[in-house]
Amino acid sequence: MQYAGSRFADEDFSNTNFHDADLAGAVFVNCRFPRCGFRAANLEGTHFERCVFFHPDDGDDGGVQFDFAILREASFEHCDLTTASFNHVSAYDLTLSHCQLQGADFGEADFRLPIRSNKDLATFTMEHCNFSYGNLSNTVLTECTLTNNRMIEMTAHNTRLDAANLSGSDISNLHGHGLSLCGADLRGAVFNNLDPREIDLRGVHITPDQALLLVEILGAIVDV
Repeated sequence: MQYAGSRFADEDFSNTNFHDADLAGAVFVNCRFPRCGFRAANLEGTHFERCVFFHPDDGDDGGVQFDFAILREASFEHCDLTTASFNHVSAYDLTLSHCQLQGADFGEADFRLPIRSNKDLATFTMEHCNFSYGNLSNTVLTECTLTNNRMIEMTAHNTRLDAANLSGSDISNLHGHGLSLCGADLRGAVFNNLDPREIDLRGVHITPDQALLLVEILGAIVDV
């Protein structure tokens, strides 16, 4: 079957092996992908809308694998990507909107422009998603947009979120050794354990109430 550049609606692709397949520029609307695999597939510019990738009967193993896939300029809208694995994907300008991403793993994903002279130019958008218990470890997300998400218990070891926009997101119980939030926009975000002694928070944009919370995290008693 030809996938690249094609449009599919209301199709059931359960148990299909898309490993190394070319799906560039394809559009999938209201399709099902339980127990599928997209390892090393070309998904550049591919759009998924209202698609289901998770099979609840498989529990923690029900997530789809996208490891090493090309996801540059791809987009997922209103999709269920619970526990999906995106390790080592090439994902410059990937967009995720209103998706279920609980437990999804983006460890070692590359959101940078694929030109080696611009290693730190990254583009990634995640908005209005449930990314609870997700993983963004060992990624560069400088100036990326991660707004209005539920990101509780997120893991972000050695992650660079410098100048990123996390406004409106809940990042409570964040796990992030080596995390940098230098210059990030945290206004309206919810957090409870951002310790300036362990996380680079230089230049962050916060509200007065959030500033008081950071002081209390340091153990100070604030009289107001």
